[in-house]
Amino acid sequence: MSKKLLLLFGSLTFIVLLGILYYTFMYKETFESSAEGLFLPEQYEEKYRVFEATIEVNKIKYEKLHIDHRIDLKGGSLAYELYDPKGNIIDRGEVTATQPLNKQLNMTPQKGVWRAKYYTNKDTDGKYILLLKSIE
Repeated sequence: MSKKLLLLFGSLTFIVLLGILYYTFMYKETFESSAEGLFLPEQYEEKYRVFEATIEVNKIKYEKLHIDHRIDLKGGSLAYELYDPKGNIIDRGEVTATQPLNKQLNMTPQKGVWRAKYYTNKDTDGKYILLLKSIE
């Protein structure tokens, strides 16, 4: 009887360990994607003054989605808005050459297209980077 009990206990332990290993290495996902670009005054056109950057998140099996948003301007200014896939504004503000943006946010993972809108003017000169990555 004790051999059967020992065999049963050993089998259950093995199954639990396999489940833990599966969850740790296979079930959890990682995600990282970025969008970056330049704002150049010599390429400014009024009809394109609102610029949009998008990142599609297609994996959500992790704890948090880390957003790193940086805007560094040499001249001019701009306003920005950051949207989640449901269309909710999660961050907004204004950036100038003397006040760059370096913001980090931790959000609940959501599948879909995350968007950043940049409202530029003829003097806007600089660059942006928007990075989304998973946090375990």
